[in-house]
Amino acid sequence: MNWLKWHLYLAALCGLQMLLWIGSGLALSLIDEEYLDSNRYRLTEIGQPQSPPHHFHANAVSLPAQVTEIRLDSILSRPVYRLMLGEKSLSLWADTLTPMVLDEPLLRQIAAASINLPLEEQPQYLPGDETGFPASVKVALFKAYNDRNTRVLVDADSGKLLAHKDIGSDLKELLLMLHFMDYAPGNGIAFNHLGIRIFALLTLLMVFTGALVVWQRWQAGFYRLRKADANSQYLSVFDLNGNELGQFCAGPSLLETINANSPLLPTQCGGGGSCGLCTLVFIDTPPAATEADIKRLGEKVEQGYRLACQHGAYTGRVRLANKVQERYWHKQCQISEPGGNENV
Repeated sequence: MNWLKWHLYLAALCGLQMLLWIGSGLALSLIDEEYLDSNRYRLTEIGQPQSPPHHFHANAVSLPAQVTEIRLDSILSRPVYRLMLGEKSLSLWADTLTPMVLDEPLLRQIAAASINLPLEEQPQYLPGDETGFPASVKVALFKAYNDRNTRVLVDADSGKLLAHKDIGSDLKELLLMLHFMDYAPGNGIAFNHLGIRIFALLTLLMVFTGALVVWQRWQAGFYRLRKADANSQYLSVFDLNGNELGQFCAGPSLLETINANSPLLPTQCGGGGSCGLCTLVFIDTPPAATEADIKRLGEKVEQGYRLACQHGAYTGRVRLANKVQERYWHKQCQISEPGGNENV
């Protein structure tokens, strides 16, 4: 398996996400907080209930099921009992113990009481998942008349004021989504979610494949120290007719040795061992064939063919594998006839 290719793919994915993480973090720190604030028109003063709540007694009210939880709330300065009837809920006006009917005029009144701007008459009803409030089944959205696209969101079932939103908060939510890698719509911004777990897994796979690439290259001789030998300290490259094209000081790999100063040997896969353009034929004893050699070259490995990108430093004699390489070499050297060009 070509672990280098998998490593590069994983590195590209993780690197892209890291760029998004850094970029969104910088944007959040540099953009003026006032621009991102969607509550600039929000009325913060909430009046206390004007009338006291009646004492609640379950026998005094006709209920479809037994009350499991009761909570005192207020809407528009009027007390409200929030009742939990098993899995269902019911709201009663606490000053009259009558059911609270959340019709459109009341929802609009709740929204208008929270903002210092006029609102459009007709609301837009959306599922909670589409507005970032998955706990709400239906949300009433009221648009305000201003240039920031300010909206007031009210839970259509409970009358709870959910949020104010505008272009600033929309940008903030986008940046937070990118920063926390939370790309699932409608679930709110969180850190411990499936996306971050996938990213963590991809990062571990990137490290694992990188370790495998290092191991493969170590076996191919990339990172081994070699003693200088006065009789054989250079790599000599020959053309198809046996003419010496140049001598090169041994580098990290055969491909990097030859292409250190000029790209004399073609390649398209960046050393991944998949294109086969850097194939060389070993005149002297070849190194052991790698998995990439066998997969790409097949039976030619028995004849001394190897991929230059898959083998470490080598001192000895090799020749080009085909006419295409020879023409490319001469074009890069800007010569028309083979010669004894030295690149020591």
